[in-house]
Amino acid sequence: MKVRKQHLQLAIGALFVALAWSAVSYYARGSGRPPVPAPGGGGQPPLLGRDQPGPEQSAVRGIDPASIPAPPSVERAAESASSRDPFLFGSEVRDVKEAPLVVAGGSDPLVRSILLSANRRLALIENRIVGVGDQVGDFKVVQIDRDAVIFTTATGERRRVTIRGPVPAGAYR
Repeated sequence: MKVRKQHLQLAIGALFVALAWSAVSYYARGSGRPPVPAPGGGGQPPLLGRDQPGPEQSAVRGIDPASIPAPPSVERAAESASSRDPFLFGSEVRDVKEAPLVVAGGSDPLVRSILLSANRRLALIENRIVGVGDQVGDFKVVQIDRDAVIFTTATGERRRVTIRGPVPAGAYR
C-alpha cells in the first residue's frame, strides 16, 4: 500500500481534532481541584454562613440526641407490607383456600427433599414445604432428620420415611 499525501493530511487533521476535543473537555469539567480563593475575600461567599455549623464544626459542638426524631415503627411497616397482595389492584381481595394435602391411604408420604439450617428444618413432601408439627394427610411431622422424616399416624404409630423420588442417572445419595 502506498501512503499518499492525502492520507497523511487526514491523519494529522484527526490528531488535531482529538487534541482540541481533549483540551475542551478538560477545561469544561475542571481539573477536579477546588478553585483557589482570591486574596482579599473578593470571591464567592461561603455556602454555609458563620452561624451554621459545617461538617468539621458539628463534630466539635455535638448534636443533642433529643432533637433527632424517632424512626418510624418497623412493626407497622411489616404488617402493612405483608397484608397486601401486590398483584391485586385497589380494594380487590383474593380468597385463597389451601387445599389439604391428601396422601393415598395406607402409603407413606413421598419425601422429595430435606432442607436444614441452623434455625429451621423443612421438608419437601408431596410438592409442599412442611415443618415440624405440620399435618400431611393423616400424618403429622414429628421430626426432620438429615436423611429422613419421622411421622406419627392418627393411631400413634411412628413411621420413618427416607428421601425418595426421581434420581437422575449417575447421581448418588
